[in-house]
Amino acid sequence: MLALVYYRLSNLFYFENVLTLQAFAWGLITLGEICFIVKWFFGQGTRWRPVVREVFLDNITCQDSQLPALDVMVFTANPKKEPIVDVMNTVISAMALDYPTDKLAVYLADDGGCPLTLYAMEEACSFAKLWLPFCRKYGIKTRCPKAFFSPLGEDDRVLKNDDFVAEMKEIKLKYEEFQQNVNLAGESGKIKGDVVPDRASFIKVINDRKMENKKSGDDITKMPLLVYVSRERRFNSRHHFKGGSANALLRVSGIMSNAPYLLVLDCDFFCHDPTSARKAMCFHLDPKLSPSLAYVQFPQVFYNVSKSDIYDVKIRQAYKTIWHGMDGIQGPVLSGTGYFLKRKALYTSPGLKDEYLISPEKHFGSSRKFIASLEENNGYVKQEKLITEDIIEEAKTLSTCAYEDGTRWGEEIGYTYNCHLESTFTGYLLHCKGWTSTYLYPERPSFLGCAPVDMQGFSSQLTKWVAALTQAGLSHLNPITYGMKSRIKTIQCLCYAYLMYFSLYSWGMVLHASVPSISLLLGIQVYPEVYDPWFAVYVLAFISTILENMSESIPEGGSVKTWWMEYRALMMMGVSAIWLGGVKAIVEKIIGTQGEKLYLSDKAIDKEKLKKYEKGKFDFQGIGILAVPLITFSALNLVGFMVGANQVILTMKFEALLGQLLVSSFFVFVVITVVIDVLSFLKDS
Repeated sequence: MLALVYYRLSNLFYFENVLTLQAFAWGLITLGEICFIVKWFFGQGTRWRPVVREVFLDNITCQDSQLPALDVMVFTANPKKEPIVDVMNTVISAMALDYPTDKLAVYLADDGGCPLTLYAMEEACSFAKLWLPFCRKYGIKTRCPKAFFSPLGEDDRVLKNDDFVAEMKEIKLKYEEFQQNVNLAGESGKIKGDVVPDRASFIKVINDRKMENKKSGDDITKMPLLVYVSRERRFNSRHHFKGGSANALLRVSGIMSNAPYLLVLDCDFFCHDPTSARKAMCFHLDPKLSPSLAYVQFPQVFYNVSKSDIYDVKIRQAYKTIWHGMDGIQGPVLSGTGYFLKRKALYTSPGLKDEYLISPEKHFGSSRKFIASLEENNGYVKQEKLITEDIIEEAKTLSTCAYEDGTRWGEEIGYTYNCHLESTFTGYLLHCKGWTSTYLYPERPSFLGCAPVDMQGFSSQLTKWVAALTQAGLSHLNPITYGMKSRIKTIQCLCYAYLMYFSLYSWGMVLHASVPSISLLLGIQVYPEVYDPWFAVYVLAFISTILENMSESIPEGGSVKTWWMEYRALMMMGVSAIWLGGVKAIVEKIIGTQGEKLYLSDKAIDKEKLKKYEKGKFDFQGIGILAVPLITFSALNLVGFMVGANQVILTMKFEALLGQLLVSSFFVFVVITVVIDVLSFLKDS
């Protein structure tokens, strides 16, 4: 790569006139190669010291009564895009975790304030009173009802005895009744199922575990604390999307249960391994790791990925390579869902015991009850007390729009408001403060989510991610200027730079998808001749890149076909979703509209789209502008290749044009099948 840079720059100065088209094309292709090289350099941080971890639950020597308390935080925002029954399945699976019930609390943050969601949660609680004892009695591992009655729960449904079969049938009928009640309530309009954008805060304790314990001392029937939280939303107040919802829930849970550890889940990611909390505690209770450990991250695994995975929704490069690589330095990225977080890490730096209590009202607001909850060992909330009306009223105050005014919430305290990817950027700032994290990729997925099954769903999500990361990379908190001066390690800074400047890949792709082909049309040479020794450098760079990519993809449970699908998807997205995400971030930075809008991904799955996806057929419905660069660059490369090949045939001289022909043909070869699908899809439409 150093040789390529030397070759490009040294030859650039040989042009007699740098204003010619050839010099301009040479400069652009040089810029594209530099983009690839810088991205590669940042990526070496993720290859520096990869670590794969394993846990042994038997090594936890303390009794269940000595385990730390755990608050589960589930987030939902729009019932139209996030099916309510699926959200309730996530809530029920969290309630069914294999963890001491008196140490477990589950909160649902409904940022849509939908009455139907509240009704569904009450119905889910009633069903859970049957479901939890059933799971505990028979040692069920698949504790999400929807998953249990699907092929995912086949092993758990293996015939055990007649009593099990009878109870399972009864449970299934109750689950179907639960679904029908929720669906009918929404369809009939009896209970409103729309988002309420302007509303006061509303909090309801659906199940108080202390009240349940008074009724029954039987461990098998105990239920955890279950709370519904809808914070205040006003048209004239900034709400900071999921970050604002998370901070409101931090405060509410702080005066209700105040567990020292949090499990954070998106509404479409249910708990698939009931022992995940205990596995996380293997790290949090390790005296060597615990003092500086902020969170334990689990991978995002999807249950509906097709065999061909044409959109690369697994993102294997991230969860199989990058996260393991960062784990060997200071820890993986905070990935938005499926992580166990130390509450105190959101308030202070490691080793600074009471730093945040020096001026608590300035940092945390005026609530005395919440400030009292910050005391060491969670001294304010007594586990044996019921949640009173006074506490609920205080919780409503803590979740109002005005509470954060004049405080450090979203800046120094809690989840950051500096980026739409609030979790990822918060994790980065935790590392900057000196906190560490760990990554566990267990054989049985601890959490399972639902992946998008069409091009529009995945590409729009990817565009949103890239735009948010690029915005973070362009901010004053970027890893180059801010990160290097903080307590974060230099190699860790490279890893974050790789993520925040990932759009560099797209700029390199766009330049390589356009400049060589246009140069073929204009008769301009931008690569060395075949017999030039420098041509061998380009061949080596290309081959080594492919081999490196294959070496990381195939050994991790993949195949050549898997690698090919991932590589094709990366090239497709590189000239469409990733590029447009980077452009969006730059434009918004220039005109100053960052952070004003956020588009929620649609989690509802269309059955027709699912059928196409399972057959390995692309679905381009609704992708709009994303199809334009994909078709344009593919057509440009196809035309350029045909014109260049024609010139070679007529002149019988291929030495000067072979490099450009290879680049154009490779792009066409990788993407042309997708373009054919796009055109046929548009024709059928």
